[in-house]
Formats: sequence, structure tokens, C-alpha cells
Amino acid sequence: MEKEFIIAIDSGTQSVRAIVYDKEGNELAKAQAPHDPYFSVNPGWAEQKPEDYWEKLCVVTKEVMKSKNFDPKKLGGLGITSQRGNVIPVDKEGTPLRNAIIWLDQRFTENPPPVNTSVKLLFGLIGKSEFIKLIQRNSKFTWIYTYEPEIYKKTHKFCQVSSWFVHKLSGEFNDSASMYVGYWPLEAKKFDWFGIKGVLDAFQIKREHLPKLFKPNEVLAHINKKAAKETGLPEGLPIVVGAGDKQSESLGAGAITPNVGMISFGTATTLEIVTKKFIESKKVEYFTWCSSMPDAWNLECFIYRGFWMARWFSQELGHREAIEAQKRKVATEVVLDEVIKEVPAGSLGLMLQPYWTPHPSLKFSKGSIIGFGSVHTRAHIYRAILEGIGYELRRLSELVQKDTKVPLTELRVGGGGSKSDMAVQIAADIFNLPTKRMATYETCGMGAAIDAAVATGMFKDFNEAVGAMVKTGQEFLPNKENHKIYNDLFNDVFMKTYDALAPLYKRIGEITGYVEG
Repeated sequence: MEKEFIIAIDSGTQSVRAIVYDKEGNELAKAQAPHDPYFSVNPGWAEQKPEDYWEKLCVVTKEVMKSKNFDPKKLGGLGITSQRGNVIPVDKEGTPLRNAIIWLDQRFTENPPPVNTSVKLLFGLIGKSEFIKLIQRNSKFTWIYTYEPEIYKKTHKFCQVSSWFVHKLSGEFNDSASMYVGYWPLEAKKFDWFGIKGVLDAFQIKREHLPKLFKPNEVLAHINKKAAKETGLPEGLPIVVGAGDKQSESLGAGAITPNVGMISFGTATTLEIVTKKFIESKKVEYFTWCSSMPDAWNLECFIYRGFWMARWFSQELGHREAIEAQKRKVATEVVLDEVIKEVPAGSLGLMLQPYWTPHPSLKFSKGSIIGFGSVHTRAHIYRAILEGIGYELRRLSELVQKDTKVPLTELRVGGGGSKSDMAVQIAADIFNLPTKRMATYETCGMGAAIDAAVATGMFKDFNEAVGAMVKTGQEFLPNKENHKIYNDLFNDVFMKTYDALAPLYKRIGEITGYVEG
């Protein structure tokens, strides 16, 4: 029987979604269940319960399988994407030994075990001396080894949400290389774990702790009988883990060439540029991750707490707008969009640096807002947040374009924040580029579905799949007058602010004893 449909699972920080697509990219069924919010046992920590991930996955898969809009017998495969950078230690049966440490977590090891001289030399030779320092301090495996030794001893595998899902669905400890970012010992150039002796010691992890890796266009397991009963999915259905959420969004938006940038306005805001050439930033100014396509890489401009700042504003300062939104039964951001329409580009000189969590290449970076005057209101602050996010993405993207030698000609946008017309228009004006919203906000799920469709043979390659399934929506053209203001503020103020404030940020840390990240 010819396969015509794909089901995608997108497990994010806030919820898990199941979406069924046809080969034209139409959403035939969809279900969403919110995760229990992440919690902090100590300042800077961020954890969630893995059991909640699975419980919610079963809820949404059972829900979509009730739909009459598709024939379950014609499902070709299951595509999985999830939040990245999380750690779940499990025993041989796959039972979690502690809560998941998620990507927002900022714990570190005070005095990590020393790395031998040969490993330090090796990282120096490949231009990663700074990276190994970050690893030693921030590796979650080192933290568990140091502070939870009994859990470390019992650990059979260190999983992410994706590999844990695969085990729950199939009994296999398998995953996609394109799911791994951050402080996992992945050699992205090879789509595999580091194989050089001694390198894993820097991460305080053993090869046997790691799942078996596949490329994003490979079937890596099949639904077993037990999982079929729990999820409602067909037994034997092929499982494909494409890539992490941000890489999946690039694929789901059709941004698969280096001249098209993909902005994801999510909790973390990113701008992704896909290249077939392996390129790395030696100073970790941007990240290089395996793409949602084999033998391609995502160069990622990353703001840890990107559109999170918009939500932070609405919670801390947007009470009036929240009340109005509740009356009208719309999101608070809808009302805020209306409020800032009358605020001119540049927010009358209010400038924001979006480092509520520090950027790794800017050691002492902190969030800041400068330029206050008597004319400024909450609306100016909110617009300055959106502008600050845009400035930082432009700063980082210029570093990437310098290395790729390919200029951006177009932007595409996804993520929850892309529903904001003002956020999208501000991005178009700052970059001076046409910016397209996608026909669906579910670009992450779309990317997972495309990976599964290619892996199971529903399309011959990614170009054919993207051509058939991806559709753009509204286009935002840059306002030339606004761009002139933004361009001057970017070059003459934003690009100089960090260097001016860095000594003060450093001194703040020395006086208070608190240095975030």
C-alpha cells in the first residue's frame, strides 16, 4: 500500500505536539499537551520530569490517531524532533535515574577533574582551547560525576529527550547525530561521537554511555508492540529522528541554502544559516551543528533568552496589557503589538543588549537597557526588546556571512514569536531584507515530517520534499526610512555598547560575587 501520510512529534520546552501531514504539507490532524513547567531546585538550575514527556507524548499521539482525516494504514513513518541540550541518565531498562537537566540549566562544576596534557594539546591543535574550558566547567556529565556519583555509577546511557523517546518506542538506544548540541562530545564534521582516545575524558563520559548515532535521513528503529499499545501508533511504524528543533525549523521553512536565513522566535531565539561546507567559529561566536540534512551544517546565531524576554516583559511589566488581552480573549503579545505601533523605529533612543543569559563569546555580558528619558513608557521598553533581539541576530549573522562568503538575500521566520507582525517587520527593517512568514507556524514539526518522508522513500530527496511540502505565507518588505535609523543605531551604538560596558559588568560580578553562566 502506498504511503501518503507522516506523523511528526515535536517535544519542546513548554509542550509536546503531534501533527499528521500529507505529502503536500497540509496539516490533517494536530494535538498539543503542555509539559509541566521546568523547575529550579537551586538558582540557575532547570529541570523537568522525563515521565511527563512520555505521558504527554502518549496523550497527543492517541488524540491525533482518532482523526478521520487520514488512513492510519497509509502512515509512512514517525518523525521526531525535540528540545536540544538536555541530559537524562537512565539505567539498562531505560528508567530515568534523576530529573532531566534541560538546556536552560546553568549549573557548573566548581573544580572539575583535570584534563591530561595530551587532550589539552589536541584541542589546541584543532583550535578549540576555549571550547575545552567551557566543557570542563559546564559539562552536565562532569557535574553528575562530581556531585551525584551514585547516579553516575548506575548510569547505563546518557540520553536526550529524543533518544529516550526512541527507547520507549522501540527498546533501542538510538538517535540522530543532528540532535546533539552544546556539551555533548559530538564531532559535528563527521556526524559521530569523537573517536580520538582521551577526548571523551574532557566531557567526563564514556563511549558506552552514548546512544548509537544515525544520520537525519535514516530509519533508526520501529514501533514495538508495547509502545503501539501505549501510544496508539501502528506497530512496526518506522521511526526517524531528524534533527533538533532549530535545525528542523530551517528545513521546515525551506531555508536550506546559505543565502536564506531562518529566524526562530522561540524561548531561545536563533538565526540559522545552512551550508554544505563545514565551517566553525574558533571563538564560539556562533555554533556549528549537524543539519537536518546529511552532510550539511547549521551555522547558528543564538540568543539564549530571546523571545523569552518578550514573555518576561509581559509577566513583569505588562499587567495592563494582560488584563486587556484577557478581556478580548487574545494573547498579551497581540495587545503589545498594537501598543508599540505608535512607537517610532529606534524607540526614541532606548537601546537594549539581550544578554539576560550571557553569550559564550562575551564573557561578562549582561542584559542592559540604556538611553532612558522622560518620554519613555513601557511600550518603548517592549519595542526596544524586539529591536535588541534583531540587532544581536544581525551582529552574529554578519560574522557568519563573513565566513561563508555568501550574503543573505532573504529571511524566513518561525516560532511562537513569529505570530507578531511587529517582531517580523522589525527584523525585516534591521536586516533590510524581505522576510517571509511561513504558511504554518509548525515549521519544526514540518522539518521532522520532511526528514521522515525522505528517510522512508516518500520523496527521492530533500529538494523534492521541500518543493512539495513547504509553503511561504505573508511577506514583510523592509521600510527604507526605518532601516536607515536602525543601521545607524546598530553601527554607532549597539556595536559599541558591549565594549563600553564590559569592564562594568566584570566589576559588578566582583562586587556581588554573582556571575551568571
